[in-house]
Amino acid sequence: MPFEGRSTTAWVSNRTTLSRDLASANLVSEAADRLREKMSVSGAITLLGSDFNSFASPGKSQLTYLSRSTSVTFDMVIGNANAVNAQVWTLPADLTTQLDRVSRADFVAVGSIPASLSIAGVTHVSKYIAGNRQYVQFSQYQLKSNELQYLGYAVDRKIGTDFAQGSPDLNSSFATVPLTLGSTYTDIEVAEDPADDTKYENTSVITFDGFGTLNTPNGSFQALRYTMNTTGKTYDVSDPNNPVQIDTDSGTQVGWVTKEGNWIVANYTDYNATTKAATLSNVRYSAIVPTSSLSPMFTNPSCNCPR
Repeated sequence: MPFEGRSTTAWVSNRTTLSRDLASANLVSEAADRLREKMSVSGAITLLGSDFNSFASPGKSQLTYLSRSTSVTFDMVIGNANAVNAQVWTLPADLTTQLDRVSRADFVAVGSIPASLSIAGVTHVSKYIAGNRQYVQFSQYQLKSNELQYLGYAVDRKIGTDFAQGSPDLNSSFATVPLTLGSTYTDIEVAEDPADDTKYENTSVITFDGFGTLNTPNGSFQALRYTMNTTGKTYDVSDPNNPVQIDTDSGTQVGWVTKEGNWIVANYTDYNATTKAATLSNVRYSAIVPTSSLSPMFTNPSCNCPR
């Protein structure tokens, strides 16, 4: 599952991402457990704790590409739920050009977090530097034997008060470990945007239902496919004692994740059961790269602006 460190405002504005600061409840169903016992599928990858350790280690960076334009769509074979036969999925070769926004988060040593902003138990951290260095955000996680837990984030401001914000549910999981074909769990995301007194709550049921080869702009990888059904609620919290629900929405996404930490998630429509193709939109693609491969001049935008 993805890590990312981004501004709270930018993060909560995109509700389709699987790579976000979230608090999630791990509710693996008995049905999923029985399914996994029956599978023993040759070729289906399993994400282990060692995989998370590898792609989230200091010296690695996560580049995330997305577009706010609803006109950025493409048709793609997304396959179907299939626990027996391997599938092949191919992203457009020019995907990173089609998506007009890119952000960078670097995985750094835990010791690089300012002492006053470190959250107890942190084992992995991603560092996001906002444009013009207005602030630095440290997203903090703890890798356990059976789960990756999101602990919260801390903000080191250039001007203003620094703060650390723990997860609303410290008993939640960001991902199960190991993560296998047939895994099903529920994400419960809670985020607040203090700039406009708004709170967002997203509940997503995620099911890993297919396996095969994912061809990406960064190469070909063995991957697990997942579907995600999300219900979102927005609240006005100008009066903390009396939050008012002002909006609700829902959607279905499809996505893929690899052992190397690459992932994609997107909305889809017009699914053709015969060709197994659909139209993808609101696409978000993330790749893990060596930090040393990035230009020292690379900076995150100070706004959510196109490249």
